[in-house]
Amino acid sequence: MKKITSVQYRKSAERRIQLKAGTGSHCPTNGFWRPEDAPATEPVFVFEGSMMPPGKRGSTMWYLDDAQVGPPAHLLPGMN
Repeated sequence: MKKITSVQYRKSAERRIQLKAGTGSHCPTNGFWRPEDAPATEPVFVFEGSMMPPGKRGSTMWYLDDAQVGPPAHLLPGMN
């Protein structure tokens, strides 16, 4: 199994580091992600260590959406 390392956010007054991950790679951190090929769509919640899903047109780059905070809007299977 591939080792997943934690990612810490570093904010500075001048710039912020934006996380990104490609389709098929392991998600670096829990959060809401937006696909590069359809940035206007609703973000998708992906758990750390999960494989990043394909976008609408197949393989794409995903960007962490810092504006979305909190749990997923819809319950996942097995969560009651």
